[in-house]
Amino acid sequence: MADPDAECLDDDITHALGHSWFFDPQTITVRISGGAVTLIGTVRSERERKMAAAAAWAEPGVTDVTNELVVA
Repeated sequence: MADPDAECLDDDITHALGHSWFFDPQTITVRISGGAVTLIGTVRSERERKMAAAAAWAEPGVTDVTNELVVA
């Protein structure tokens, strides 16, 4: 059974990324383990890569962000 807090955090981060003008939410996967977030996928620039990580860090409950986004 999935952790409800992790599911909520995943939804919050995915929602934040999806409502930004900068990101295509279909190109970014968010994985949560406890408060640790891993971002996987592609973005269009290094700026977008950094902004995605900042968006993840901005969510309450996040304790670590691993940014595996690739600029493509």
